[in-house]
Amino acid sequence: MAYFVAALSCWLILSAATALRPGRRGIFAALAYPVGWAAGELPAQAIAAEAGLLGLLWWWGWPKTHWLSVLVGALAAIVMVENFFLIIISLYSVRLVRQQMASAPLLPLEIPKMREDKFGSWWRTALQIPYHPLHMQLHRNIPYGPHHRNRLDIWRTSTTPKGAPVLFYVHGGSWVFGDKREQGRPMMHEFVARGWVCVTLNYRLAPKDLMPAQVEDVTRALGWIKKNIASYGGDPQRIVISGGSAGGHLAALVALQENDDTFRPSEVRDIDDWSVRGAIPFYGVLEMTGDESLWNGLGKGLRFLLEKTVVKRRYDDEPEFFERISPHHQIHVGAPPFLVIQGSNDTLVDVNVARGFVAKFREVAVAPLYYVELPFTQHAFDVTASPRTSATTRAAVAFAESVVRGTPSSSRALYDAYQVPPAVLEIEVAPGEWVAASEAAPLLGDFYVVTSDNPYGELESEDENLTRRAQFEQSLRERGVVSRRSRGRDAKGMWPDEYGLALAGVTLEFALATAKTWRQNALYFVGGSSVEVIPTSKHTLSNKFS
Repeated sequence: MAYFVAALSCWLILSAATALRPGRRGIFAALAYPVGWAAGELPAQAIAAEAGLLGLLWWWGWPKTHWLSVLVGALAAIVMVENFFLIIISLYSVRLVRQQMASAPLLPLEIPKMREDKFGSWWRTALQIPYHPLHMQLHRNIPYGPHHRNRLDIWRTSTTPKGAPVLFYVHGGSWVFGDKREQGRPMMHEFVARGWVCVTLNYRLAPKDLMPAQVEDVTRALGWIKKNIASYGGDPQRIVISGGSAGGHLAALVALQENDDTFRPSEVRDIDDWSVRGAIPFYGVLEMTGDESLWNGLGKGLRFLLEKTVVKRRYDDEPEFFERISPHHQIHVGAPPFLVIQGSNDTLVDVNVARGFVAKFREVAVAPLYYVELPFTQHAFDVTASPRTSATTRAAVAFAESVVRGTPSSSRALYDAYQVPPAVLEIEVAPGEWVAASEAAPLLGDFYVVTSDNPYGELESEDENLTRRAQFEQSLRERGVVSRRSRGRDAKGMWPDEYGLALAGVTLEFALATAKTWRQNALYFVGGSSVEVIPTSKHTLSNKFS
């Protein structure tokens, strides 16, 4: 019995060591994910198992041989120390997630505290079992397209308010397996308890259906949500898309394709607004060419999987297709806000894939990006309801609730109110010297005017607007954008002055992305002697203010 206990203790030691420092070669690479994931997410259970083994050995008869007794005790001590350290890491992640969200370079966020969870609780976290809310209503297997796997589930509660925001979750599985019932449950349970409508889908799988079938199906499902989610209490203008691993890839790619109809099925091409408010990829495959400068030795394996099973095209023959399905290569100035969550010990998607995506996004896109990197954390960590999952769920809640706050207005009266006249638009051409916008154009050239005040027409306090202005100015300075202060005034005095910035030398795409980031219904274009109002919402544009 002592040898049996010693052998199992050795296994627990090696498992914990794999979680702390996963191997990347040979058999160690093959075992890194399954063994490291279990050890990293279940350290308390490992301690309990070791204690049970010692108790069993004590009952059976403790070894009388001195060296064997010492060996068993030493192995047990190592098991306890390693797994206690893994518990500390998981608990430390709670603090680390809060710090990383609060230190974001643009629009930092404070995440809720554990006691503010609507569904999560200490005992659910301790058990690590993703129970669902008892009052959750589940609408199963709703068809969203013509194919067998085109089925989605809708989660809500009996008290979910009408016009609730929507979380659209895409499962992972290397594009070849997986099911809508298996992943993202702890996070979706919290969102449902908070009054969100959650949608999760099945999509066609490779190799039976080769990519881009998976992208088309997620796009098709997004179109279905846009058309039909109001019937289930959801708001089609307030959608956040999320997913894990391959699902993170699909979620990120679809979020970036608002203006790209390459993979858009014909039956949903009549939809005018393909935007989502934000994207939350968990350990997502955000780069699809296998670039080893990002994949750190794992790119060859990714490309082999894609070429032999998922895409069945050679990268060397069609690099442009691989870039087309790669979120990293599809980042653009008008991309929606992102929250990227990645484990540093991930042996399936190297941490540098996320780091590279984050760096490029912050260089190219205007919207805020939040990055959470979890130390000593393996792939698919969020399957269990651990303290780490609880922390990232609260980060997702903070992000999602921030991006869905407010809804763009689209009335003709609002559009008319923006016109100059009756509104007054002035530009500060020199310190303390304000002139009408049309008079500033000959001095500054053509420019756009964007404000950060009063998002979507919701009147904020002066302190809040001052904070937003400072953040707005800082974000533009970091990009080297030339700007002058602007002031919009209501001639009737029914609305307070709104201060903004006149942006010179930027494109319309950049100006629109900036206005959307700061949640504005419209911006101004000043060219020559004319001042033009440009709505920021495609929904507004498509409705012609009718």
